[in-house]
Amino acid sequence: MSLIIIDQGNRIQTPVKALFKGRSVDETAASKQSGTLPGSEENLQRFSERLIRLDPESGRRPTTTAGPQAAYEQTRTAGKPKTARPALRAQQIMTFPVQTIALTASLRQAWLQLEEYQIAHLVVIDDSERPLGLISRPDILEHGTDSTVTVAVVYQKQMVAATLDTELSQIASTFVNYPIAAIPVISDQDELLGIISRTDLVRLLINDAQVESWA
Repeated sequence: MSLIIIDQGNRIQTPVKALFKGRSVDETAASKQSGTLPGSEENLQRFSERLIRLDPESGRRPTTTAGPQAAYEQTRTAGKPKTARPALRAQQIMTFPVQTIALTASLRQAWLQLEEYQIAHLVVIDDSERPLGLISRPDILEHGTDSTVTVAVVYQKQMVAATLDTELSQIASTFVNYPIAAIPVISDQDELLGIISRTDLVRLLINDAQVESWA
């Protein structure tokens, strides 16, 4: 399943590249310097490339067997068809439940919620709890953390969303190529199921998580 573009709560057919300007070399360098995790941009780039190239055998650790045993293993497996491994999906890494906020809430309320849960984004919802967009720490800081301005005035009205089956290679590539820091995960009925941030992917790399173990 491909990524979904949401514009003020409505699905649209416009491609990601038409709505979000691609990251320039200068922006990437700035992101490296200002990111909360050392080397996050470089790590995420390598992560994206690895996922895109991942084949049924690439994730396996090299065997350390040598001599007759190694020869036996090569003979035993020769000619056998390789079993295709399942693609990595959004549902295997997403965070849930998701912290949300109403359009009518103030920026001060939004900031206090971000601080309470030590997160960087809130999903903005309408009265029916339908996801409309995102609001982040930088969005609020531009107006002041004590501002009484409502979320409706400031929030990001266009966002990229994923489904449970969206491949992580596509998500990682989107984080690398566009100034997008979080991607909500939604159902076919636009129910909010989870969220994936750039930090979620980078943290796995820093913790030396083995990508192949998620499959």
